[in-house]
Amino acid sequence: MLAILGVILYVAQAWRYAHTTIPGLDEGSYLFKGYLYLHGVYEPFEPYGPLTNKAPFAFLIPGFAEYIFGAGLRTGRFFMIFLGLLAILGTWITARRWAGNWFATATVWAYALAPTVIKIHAITASEVIIACMLAWMCVFILAEERPIWQIVAGSILGALAVLTRQNMVVVLPLLVLYVFWQHGKQKGIVSFAAASAIFLAVHIYYWPNILTIWAPWLPDGLTPFLNPFRLPKEAVPVWDPSIDFWNRTIAFFQGIRYHFIPAAGSIFALMVLRIPRDWKTAPAMRAALFLALTYFILFAMHGWAAVASQYESYSCVYCFTPYLSFFDPLGILFTVIVLSHLANRTPSRWILLLGAATLLTLATGFGFSSFDSLSRFFLDLPVPRMSGGQFLPGTTTLLAFITNKFGTELIWVKRYISAALGLLVGLAVLLMAGILTRRMKDSQARPGFAFVLLNLSIAMGLILSPLLHVGGRSIDCETDMLVANEQVGAHLASFIPADSLVYWDGGLSFTPMVYVPQARVFPAQINDGYSYRIGGDADTLARFSHWNTELKEEWKASADIFIIQAKRYTLWKDFLNPKEFEEYPKPSVAPSCEDGSELRIFHRLP
Repeated sequence: MLAILGVILYVAQAWRYAHTTIPGLDEGSYLFKGYLYLHGVYEPFEPYGPLTNKAPFAFLIPGFAEYIFGAGLRTGRFFMIFLGLLAILGTWITARRWAGNWFATATVWAYALAPTVIKIHAITASEVIIACMLAWMCVFILAEERPIWQIVAGSILGALAVLTRQNMVVVLPLLVLYVFWQHGKQKGIVSFAAASAIFLAVHIYYWPNILTIWAPWLPDGLTPFLNPFRLPKEAVPVWDPSIDFWNRTIAFFQGIRYHFIPAAGSIFALMVLRIPRDWKTAPAMRAALFLALTYFILFAMHGWAAVASQYESYSCVYCFTPYLSFFDPLGILFTVIVLSHLANRTPSRWILLLGAATLLTLATGFGFSSFDSLSRFFLDLPVPRMSGGQFLPGTTTLLAFITNKFGTELIWVKRYISAALGLLVGLAVLLMAGILTRRMKDSQARPGFAFVLLNLSIAMGLILSPLLHVGGRSIDCETDMLVANEQVGAHLASFIPADSLVYWDGGLSFTPMVYVPQARVFPAQINDGYSYRIGGDADTLARFSHWNTELKEEWKASADIFIIQAKRYTLWKDFLNPKEFEEYPKPSVAPSCEDGSELRIFHRLP
């Protein structure tokens, strides 16, 4: 019953976010490209077609849902909620198998009390698709004994995860090695054969252009034969923001804060891990090691790609939070297996110190990363007035005191105070863990400090989940985005003639065009400015599904219809002169609640 209540809470939040979240670039990309691929307009990796910058099933799976239930934002989002529920069910089944009913119920609430994660699950994106695949891969594979058909099913899911997002590539070899280790040579060979067959079949079908998703991963100097599948370096990306160290630090701790149970839980669980002693069963140890290795390799890869490097020539620092959603089920399962099978009864000094240091670091980082949501209550706290080391009559606010005393900017005052508050919470949890450990009467059966700290930290994380998700759980719009986009799409479809060539400058998300199947578009524009380059050969860029100024001018000269976002209209005013263009009636609603997101539609006069 508790698990069902958690599911109901999850669905209620997901439903709300599905109706209120602004469609983004990726969502419009998955929906529109998926539609084009499933209806045979283009194929993934087709030259001069849409940019297939992810493995093909990232687009084909949403496209399949649209093919069955009809194209549109509503189909994409409700299908993702369904996959999110499947991910929860898969995590619950595996947790129940290894840790019992109560821990399985806790995994459901790990999702239900993570509104930021639910918000990610409620939009059309590949994160929840991968989470669902990994959760059910564990259902089929992660057990003491599994029949052959489940080994095959789990191995196929592992291969499909890689074929949905190439950044899951480490999952497949680790999965096959685990099957060999836990289930024996015969089933290991079956796993390898099943996964390899699916992986190779898809690559053969899309060969050789599928190499475009793998070429950027390999050093240019060692793989010159892949140069035909790489975008020429003389084409400079127009999007190249500079993200400083402190904002990268905020993004890192924000990701762990929003994914507290899988991320922080796994970090603490790793500290109490014992190999091989203290385990109740060897299969549990093998399962935990597989989950830990897979989770932390993926964590490191995505942390590097988002926070530490210039991924794909542009920074996507705040992508770290959604990236962690890919493999949340692995972190949750690793945490509950360790909690249920290990009680470190011989606390070592280094674990105690490491656990304390980690807790204080995470707590301080959590506070630091939530500075922008810091309540004015703390900034306006009264403090004594001082001058020259002497107390003066009356009081002033904490903000005024720090600003006047140290000349610190407001943003840093917020960061210092929020980091200090986080540190205080960490010290309080540390103190509570120490008191609980000492008050346990039976010293022989007393669990170690690190294990108590792990349990207490996770419990506090669940209790304080509303604070952990401050800033990430808010809704984008009060208006219904599903209805708004359907109305905009219907308006566009009613005015745009069949086979018209449309130039899109209507915002980051291409979602409204999903409702206009009769129109033709310039495929490179689906990714907006992220596929725009300065310089470079126009034909080469078009073949790689990118564009530049030369192509832009060429398309402007040939397009029949121009869809322009209201706030971008000033850049088009001279071009769209009344002698050559006529404006259709404006849609009564906008596809977003952001200012200036209304669409204006112009057609070229005969």
